[in-house]
Amino acid sequence: MGTLVCKIELDKVKGITVQVDNADDQITQTVVMDGTSITITVKGPQETSTFVQKQDSIVVTVKDLTFDTDTITMKSKGVSQWTSQDTLTVKSTKDMTFTSSAKLTQTATSDAKLASSANVNIEATSKLAMKGNMGAEMVTSGGEAKVDGVTLKLAGKTTAEMSGAMTKVTATGKLDLEASGMANLKGSITSVGGSLVKLG
Repeated sequence: MGTLVCKIELDKVKGITVQVDNADDQITQTVVMDGTSITITVKGPQETSTFVQKQDSIVVTVKDLTFDTDTITMKSKGVSQWTSQDTLTVKSTKDMTFTSSAKLTQTATSDAKLASSANVNIEATSKLAMKGNMGAEMVTSGGEAKVDGVTLKLAGKTTAEMSGAMTKVTATGKLDLEASGMANLKGSITSVGGSLVKLG
């Protein structure tokens, strides 16, 4: 880097301007204090970054912004928004918590995925609803798939099927199998038994 050209301008109307020119690297650094705002500008051959501070706002315009610190605390009294025009990644090497004192909404216009290499727990102190407009599927590649409740209701608007290599329906009390139309009970071997059996 060669010799720098430094300028300081004092003006009762425009304020103070400090400028440093680096001709070799084609970089100009400028600080302007005009009585209402402080503007810091660094202009190079490819990019320009600016920092503008007013009494009620700070605006940073830069290609790449990096914070390297032990802790970061951000608070806002009004509506806050974080928008990325490209991929947005939030990552923690330890525990992460998302908490809302009111309603929490997460949406995606494309696919959405929730995955864990350990357990996943979804719990509601009130009603829990899961819905798929084109279909719903619950699959376990190993172990037991269990649905448990005070009452259990399975319904299909057209057909309902339950199948397995071995299928068992058990009731500790009364068991009713009923059809408003025709009912079929069929097997290569069919057994009906009980202390009292009534047919017809």
